[in-house]
Amino acid sequence: MGLALYAALGPDGRDLWESWSGQASKNDPDYTAGKWDSFAGVRNVTVGTLFWLARQNGWRAERIERVRRSHTRPIDTADEDEADADGRPVIRLRAGFLHQSVDMAEGALMQAGLGYYQRGSLVVRPAMVPVAVSDGRTVDAPRLVAVKAHHMAEAFTRAAKWKRYDKREGDWVTTDCPHRVAETFLAREGQWRLPVLTGIVNAPTLRPDGTILDLPGYDAQTGLLFDPQDFRFPALPRDPDRDMAQRALGFLKDLISTFPFVTEADRAVALSAILTALIRRSLPTAPLHGFNAPTAGSGKSMLVDLASLIATARPAPVIAQGKSAEEMEKRLDAALIAGDVLIAIDNCEEPLGGELLCQTLTQTSLKVRILGKSLNAEVPSNAAIFATGNNLTFEGDMTRRALRATLDPGVERPELRAFDRDPVAMVTAGRGDYVTAGLTVLRAFHIAGRPQQRTPLGSFAEWSRWVRDALIWLGEADPCETIEALRGADPKLEALTSVLEGWREVIGMQPATVRDVIARATEQRPQLYGRAEFVHPEFREALLRVAGEGGAINGRRLGIWIGSHQKRIVGGLRIVEAGVSAGHTRWQLQHAEPGAATINNGSESFRSNADA
Repeated sequence: MGLALYAALGPDGRDLWESWSGQASKNDPDYTAGKWDSFAGVRNVTVGTLFWLARQNGWRAERIERVRRSHTRPIDTADEDEADADGRPVIRLRAGFLHQSVDMAEGALMQAGLGYYQRGSLVVRPAMVPVAVSDGRTVDAPRLVAVKAHHMAEAFTRAAKWKRYDKREGDWVTTDCPHRVAETFLAREGQWRLPVLTGIVNAPTLRPDGTILDLPGYDAQTGLLFDPQDFRFPALPRDPDRDMAQRALGFLKDLISTFPFVTEADRAVALSAILTALIRRSLPTAPLHGFNAPTAGSGKSMLVDLASLIATARPAPVIAQGKSAEEMEKRLDAALIAGDVLIAIDNCEEPLGGELLCQTLTQTSLKVRILGKSLNAEVPSNAAIFATGNNLTFEGDMTRRALRATLDPGVERPELRAFDRDPVAMVTAGRGDYVTAGLTVLRAFHIAGRPQQRTPLGSFAEWSRWVRDALIWLGEADPCETIEALRGADPKLEALTSVLEGWREVIGMQPATVRDVIARATEQRPQLYGRAEFVHPEFREALLRVAGEGGAINGRRLGIWIGSHQKRIVGGLRIVEAGVSAGHTRWQLQHAEPGAATINNGSESFRSNADA
């Protein structure tokens, strides 16, 4: 307190104070009695005595001047001598100015260029992390790591010189960034000034407007970080024409010429997978690319690896389907948070579907759960999604969100086949040429004005207008022709079809409650020797498939299932709500064509004995 007052007096006031101080110290009985060490409780201790005591304990004019400067300059002013010598800004910690400390820390972090970004609701940094690929191997791949508070404090300490005031020294001393500053910064979701990172790419790509992104580093226009990882790519042609695009596509077709595709559309799916992986970050949405074969060893995983090797120089990171939808979602969440360019769901043994996977394909951003925490994080959904499996099938809404290439080698042991070429070695040796070929196809189509070839595919309009139409423009089959085959193999659609057909045969077009439906499906008739058999076994089996529980048809589950499929047209039929009877919803089968029979809410409706 004495020093602060002394520093504020100015030169004339300090001279006067020193003269008073000398007189007070000589005349102060408490000091001469040796009681100054408890001066806080001593009466009649003058301000001059405080200064005199401080000076006797090592305070000198130059130290007092530093104190004066620290109390008169602004809170965010750095120590000029220290800043010049170290090159880092100085941040002084003061009570009541936490917000300014956090602001200055973020500014120092951006100025230092240490590679920290905001992605959705997370602060992230790129890092090389081991990832699992096919055949149980692991490789190091660049992924995005969510920054935690301790690491954030370390980064702030590296970016700036932190100072706190030491009362014993009477001066500002160097310290580390406090943990509370790092925590406060990470909690500032929506207020960060860090660059927005939409993803990492390891090869040149095309922006959404068709321009070429081939300069390493952060691209502010797209939010992409291009990290070539010391690989030198050939110069991309700026204005390729259709002939050049045709030759480039032929180069890609030669790479996959040994794979036993069943149809031309199946090969088009494989070509689409390569092109999609190269520009997926610039597409708002893209369908899943699946690879199917009747037996293992047909080349499904290799096709996925080829697309990944071209786009990233590494085999595709894989995740397992898991035994439950929850397991699948956790693995998919982790891959989305990590910002993988490509995600492969490997060796699917069950029909592939699920709400999160469907959303991943059709939404531009998702709220996903951070593993090990009860917290959700918002992240961009711009990874290319692939899937492989023997007799790979999709269910539910996935049938319209996926393409599927089928391979059939036509031999019992396809893994024993011999080839005169190794596609993986070809890509490894000439990766730059394959990247250039894929981007030449897409760039040439853009230069041509992206002439529309087909009606855009729902939910994937931009992908359809660019990747799909580019292949058709160059004479390839439509990769979307494979969607119809997926629809026919959908187990959920097959179950719905069976129920509707059985409903028409057993109940007809009249309204019925869930109890009515179950009663008719489980109706029995006696046989010889006291045995009984079901009158409509096919209809009963169809209902057990969608609402079975413990060998019986569960009425609650059946009601929920009917409600979730009402008005869906299959084979010209649909189930619609037909009013309420005695508190029970009635359902009616209806023809979907215009002018079909209307719902009958009158007395002709069927009622079972159980409902009565």
